[in-house]
Amino acid sequence: MSDSPSNKTSRSTFTYSAIVFFVVFFIGVSASFVWQNQQNHIQRTQAHALAQTYSYQLRSVLDHNLSGIYSLAALVHEFGGFTRWFPQVAESLHQLYPEVNHFALSPNGIVEQVYPLAGNEQAIGFNQLMDIEQGTDAWVTLKQQKLLLSGPVNLVQGGQGLVARYPITLEDRHEGPEQFWGFSNVVIRVDALLKSAQFQALVEQGFAYRLDRVDLETPLVISENNAEALVEPVVIEMSLPGVRWRLALTPESGWFPAHLWLIYGIACIGVAGLVARFVFMGLRIKEQKELLSILLTEQTEHANASDDRLNRTLMAIPDPLLEVSQTGDVINARMPNDESELADYFKEGESFKAHLPESVIEVFEFVFQEVLRSDTLSHRGAVFSLPINEQTKLWFEMSVVFQASPKSGESGNYVVLLRDISIRHESEQQLRIAATAFETQDGMLISDQHNRIIKVNQAFQKISGYSESEVIGQTPAILQSGRHDKSFYECMFAQLANKGTWEGEVWNKRKNGEIYPEWLSISSVQDYLGQVSHYVATFKDISERKASERQIRQLNYYDSLTRLANRTLLLEEMMFFVQEKNLRSLQSVVLFIDLDHFKDVNDVWGHNTGDQLLQQVAARLTEATRAQDIVARFGGDEFLILLEPVDISNNADRALYRASHVAEKIFKAFERPFSLNQTDYQISASIGLAIFDEHCHDPLEVIKQAELAMYEAKSSGRSRYCFYQTGMQERVLERVQLESDLRQALVNDEFTLHVQPQWDTQRKMIGAEALLRWQHPERGLVSPGVFIPLAEETRLILPIGEWVLRTACQWLSEWRLDETMNDFILSVNVSAVQFSQEDFVQQVQRILSEYDVAAGSLQLELTESMLAHDQQDIITKMSELKALGVLISLDDFGTGYSSLSYLHQLPIDQLKIDQSFVANIEQGEKNASLAESIISLGHNLGMEVIAEGVETEAQFTWLAEQGCDLFQGFGLAKPMSITELLDSLK
Repeated sequence: MSDSPSNKTSRSTFTYSAIVFFVVFFIGVSASFVWQNQQNHIQRTQAHALAQTYSYQLRSVLDHNLSGIYSLAALVHEFGGFTRWFPQVAESLHQLYPEVNHFALSPNGIVEQVYPLAGNEQAIGFNQLMDIEQGTDAWVTLKQQKLLLSGPVNLVQGGQGLVARYPITLEDRHEGPEQFWGFSNVVIRVDALLKSAQFQALVEQGFAYRLDRVDLETPLVISENNAEALVEPVVIEMSLPGVRWRLALTPESGWFPAHLWLIYGIACIGVAGLVARFVFMGLRIKEQKELLSILLTEQTEHANASDDRLNRTLMAIPDPLLEVSQTGDVINARMPNDESELADYFKEGESFKAHLPESVIEVFEFVFQEVLRSDTLSHRGAVFSLPINEQTKLWFEMSVVFQASPKSGESGNYVVLLRDISIRHESEQQLRIAATAFETQDGMLISDQHNRIIKVNQAFQKISGYSESEVIGQTPAILQSGRHDKSFYECMFAQLANKGTWEGEVWNKRKNGEIYPEWLSISSVQDYLGQVSHYVATFKDISERKASERQIRQLNYYDSLTRLANRTLLLEEMMFFVQEKNLRSLQSVVLFIDLDHFKDVNDVWGHNTGDQLLQQVAARLTEATRAQDIVARFGGDEFLILLEPVDISNNADRALYRASHVAEKIFKAFERPFSLNQTDYQISASIGLAIFDEHCHDPLEVIKQAELAMYEAKSSGRSRYCFYQTGMQERVLERVQLESDLRQALVNDEFTLHVQPQWDTQRKMIGAEALLRWQHPERGLVSPGVFIPLAEETRLILPIGEWVLRTACQWLSEWRLDETMNDFILSVNVSAVQFSQEDFVQQVQRILSEYDVAAGSLQLELTESMLAHDQQDIITKMSELKALGVLISLDDFGTGYSSLSYLHQLPIDQLKIDQSFVANIEQGEKNASLAESIISLGHNLGMEVIAEGVETEAQFTWLAEQGCDLFQGFGLAKPMSITELLDSLK
């Protein structure tokens, strides 16, 4: 039996409706998937740009604050390990780098100086190389000889921080390899670093993050916020000094909630069902028309069926539908998708106010009033939210129509359609977050695929000076400074096309014409087809950082005291002459200048006065040279001048003549006295000169030659200049060999003591002066005038002087039982270096006690030039020696610096007239008057007077007539061995 036309038509209607349903459902799912991928891509692109911004801020803050560590290391290296300047320099650096918790210097790895000290006292004495937690990084820093950032570590003063170490090496005084001195340290607390990098703003923008140190076997967490929310995070790695950090972040709410896919699916099903239903209804209406002629008798039944179908159509609407009476009671609540959460708020037969929050009730009442006032008796667009649980809210948009009752005299109802707009609300919120992130402290601009600017932020307007309206539609070329050529921008866009990003330093121009440096990062944004749709550029004004770099260069290449070039800059210039100019047919000269007796200035007036003198010397050296010449401070009181190379092809002596002329100008400049603390002071200089030409490939060798020539000038009488000659090297080697032999002389028992007797006016021997002699196994007898200055310079005079003192006390100990030696006094010469020891008095006391010697039989001879040093220290030590009973003699009186007022304060027993006065008493009345005045002065001060260098009978007689107490010299007895002295006494 065949189907009726009605059945055939129904089957075709359902078939078409099903096809429409699946087509619409497929289109909806596809559109949702594409839209979600696009939104997810945008979110991740924005998050990646944000992560780059914060990682750059973090690197910038760290780079800025770690730059101070190089300044400290350079100063320690420059001053050869002298660190008294540290508090002042560290205070200045702390003002430049406020995020730094403290700066520190750690000789041999042990923290000795910290600034600021308050709050960091426990760090003093901390041994970084031996610490369990920080020792490994400290040894790695020492081994690699470069800056290394450690941490976070537990600080000894409490809390966690990042510790930056930079190893410092000092030049060996014997020109050996540089030796490790210690570390310069910068400590930055982690919380201060994150605050400066504005990581709190990242949290406020709704992101979870974790910052890890990843160069270790096990990554170390530096900081994190809601790390458990990190799902498929955006990751940026940062290379820092010696370490690698990684920043991972993701929105706290996730990239895209999984339940939204269910909502999208339900929505697609609902829309597809609704469309299919409409198609179905349309086809059914068509069916009714076609069957109208056949089914006239069924008209009433079909009309009722149409009403039923209309009701089912309304039920197919996916949004909740409410009917509310004018009194507020819920008549009907249709929840097509079984929204159980929403059904709890609207229960049939109860007032809509029964379960709704007060804020939502106010919205309903307001909308109902607006509907009644409206001409169309409708209203749409009102929005409210309902809490589903503690974490979730659903947002709804209301559409209301007032439906009057067909029966007269009865009130109507409100038909309320509630549309779920939670997804749209979330999207709007994400857009607001993106807009907030756009307004960072860094300048940002967004351009389209044609590089036309479409959006800029406030920071862009502040940095560039252009308002948004002035740049919209323009290209970024409006900012070009003209300092970069066309090829620079071609390379930039080529990298953008290949890698999608570009980053570097660019010079741009503000609206007012000012050119400034900026750090620019550009990223390209692609659409879902992989085509570039936009460019996003972020930039930061780095003018301050460039200024800091200039300051660091100033510290690295210029002496902080004199503002002259330092050793580093001078050597680089000399290498430039060698490598770039090749010095063919050109010749330069290096002048090595050393101030004569500069140490006396520091010892007498202090280092501050010495610094003033160095500054004035630097100024005069600059005046004596040309602008093209390089004047440098090489260290201490040593200066170097590198003369501008001159062409010697026509005159071979041209460079030598110019160098001699400059040396003469320097000597003439030094003829004017220097003003130090309102006192005129005269100082001279010795200058060594060495040729610098194409045959010299090592600048240090040329400087060494000039230094050797300087020493030759000093040995020739100082205050003169000398050109380097080949034989100078041999003389220096001879001196080095002599110093080496002198170090072994004490070990090999090569020293002996001779004595020269001292006589009274009756020619009775009352004492003797001990004289040191060196019997070298190969050189023979070495003159004291040769080896004593060398011993003082190398401080070998300390063990030698102690040996002399012990030998003298041993003799006195052996003589104490001999009655003929009871009143015999033995004099021992004491060097200024020896006397300056802090424990010198204790050393004398210990030796006297060890040999059981009466202190009154020992007399120490001090030179008058020693009195130019620390006067208070000399008075204290002399007083302590007098308290022991030791006699004190002032040698070479009249040739030093002592004043009468100062001489009066010293507890001196004996005054020794220098032999230069004794030798001249027969040559004129003035010389005799000087000797007579010294004798009278000594007696008036209650001192015994002895004359040395008495060679003739006439000298002895004249001195005795003037009241001189004691005599010593070749005219009475030459120096002799101790055996000869004892035989002479017996």
